[in-house]
Amino acid sequence: MTRHPGAMSNARRPKLRKFLQPGTLLVAFTSFATLLASTASAEVIGKVILQDYRGATATPNGQPDTKPIYYQDQVSALDTVQTGEGGATSMQFLDETRFDVGPNAMVKLDDFVFDPMSTIGAGKISMAVGAFRYVGGKMKSDENVKLVTPTSTMTIRGTELVIFVGIDGTTEVNVVDGAIDVQVCNKAEVVPATIGQRVIIPPTCEASVTVARPVPEDLAALDVPDDLGDFSTAAGGDDGGEPGGGGGGGGDNGLDRDRDRSREQPDSPPDAGPAPDSEPDPDTGGGGGSGEGSGCEGGDCGDNL
Repeated sequence: MTRHPGAMSNARRPKLRKFLQPGTLLVAFTSFATLLASTASAEVIGKVILQDYRGATATPNGQPDTKPIYYQDQVSALDTVQTGEGGATSMQFLDETRFDVGPNAMVKLDDFVFDPMSTIGAGKISMAVGAFRYVGGKMKSDENVKLVTPTSTMTIRGTELVIFVGIDGTTEVNVVDGAIDVQVCNKAEVVPATIGQRVIIPPTCEASVTVARPVPEDLAALDVPDDLGDFSTAAGGDDGGEPGGGGGGGGDNGLDRDRDRSREQPDSPPDAGPAPDSEPDPDTGGGGGSGEGSGCEGGDCGDNL
């Protein structure tokens, strides 16, 4: 039997052409692109630089497992970082930006990209609750970094910020260095602030600008102030709170209940008041609660005596 290699080759070609049909290539390319996107979503964006472990954890996006993050551990895009009571951590991103996280905090590291050759990059960090310090690094395009809270979106320019986010969403941004533009809630309104100023955005989305409060250098002292929204009450603090605890929606606290009690107290003396008046009048049978007793209080008692 004589074999013809050319004929065998031709017999295989239809199968090859069928495999390389445009639709098949498109599906293969789409699957590959999806794989790349999935890999990029877990891209490393920084590391932990706090040497002492203080209870910070990270949860990768869509994963049920939460892991502690120690000194030099990597953090990735879409990680959710949390701290508990007395907890804290400090991270350094790709351009040497430093990001401190205080106790009782939650933040999602949405993304952070940086090209060391061009020093161009971008990022997004979403702070849900807690105290944070952001110190910009080498990125020239830091206006592309967005810092997001429940009531604001911040655009930064060469900035060092101390940010407090209350559990009711109240946000306070203290500008230690540089400048920021704050978009209030979902409004088109943008509030600028520069060094030495702070912007306060309550849940009502009525922003105000005032003098920055003194902020601690020590990471351990970086905590949400007691006078910021409902944070202290909702976090398990003293429900009576301090009188200043009504900033941006925190007015419904122990102070208001004390006021309610003070309103009730003037009504109690009239209930006991008729008793002394009823003793000198035996004809009324000591009826302190009767209508006649009430009339005596009205001024007729003097005429009867």
